Amino acid sequence: MLQFLIWLIYILPVQQAPIINHSHDFFVVDHWGNIIMVGNNEIQTFNSKGDKIASFSNSMLGEIATIDASNPLRLLVFYKEFNQVLFLDRNLAEIGTEIDLYEYSENETELLCSSPHGGFWIYNSIDNQTMHISEFGKTINKSIILSDFWGSTIPSSMHIYANDLYLLYPEKGILILDQNGQFKKKISIPEIQNFQVNQNSIIYAKQSGLYSFNALQKEDTLIYQFEKQEIQNVVIYDYKIYLSNKKSISITPLTN
Repeated sequence: MLQFLIWLIYILPVQQAPIINHSHDFFVVDHWGNIIMVGNNEIQTFNSKGDKIASFSNSMLGEIATIDASNPLRLLVFYKEFNQVLFLDRNLAEIGTEIDLYEYSENETELLCSSPHGGFWIYNSIDNQTMHISEFGKTINKSIILSDFWGSTIPSSMHIYANDLYLLYPEKGILILDQNGQFKKKISIPEIQNFQVNQNSIIYAKQSGLYSFNALQKEDTLIYQFEKQEIQNVVIYDYKIYLSNKKSISITPLTN
């Protein structure tokens, strides 16, 4: 199953840009356009030209599950295997020591994302609620029990946009909570693989391509169609689309 990370504004494809040849398991793109790759449990940062900037690894913490680069000065690295979190600066140097997530729940954390108000949000399907942990290690807010909305269905990813917490349920749609973890809205669009919020629209990915959802529109708009090729990751940011096949990343400029 394709896994998509989407950072998008309205786009149309034009020409193909250079290819960065480097094996990886997954990658993200920060607000400066740097590419943060994870492969063989090592993090490496490259600029858009493919020049290596920094690298980091810590084999003591297990396998890297996800990276949140929404704050490029404070990368959040989630080691799900040992239920640990580590923060890195822009040069991939450690900020403080690792954080044991068992301090906040006796159950293993499954999803995690940074908070613009400091700290991070965590989720696990046993508690079936989200919790906001402050930068000082205190629990600030707990959400309502999420099974009230889509039953036993489990979300696959969690992100913060404009202070709201978005949880993706691939079989059902998107659940939106406010900054206090209280219900705000749910959007029923099945088979979404990932998404990004762009002002009043949600840009989401399916097997066939990228679509724009706007509540005022009668139907969703196809804005980018994937060609028939092996794609493992898609990241879209700052008028560029990053396509990955685990061995390389191609960067295609886009215009509006």
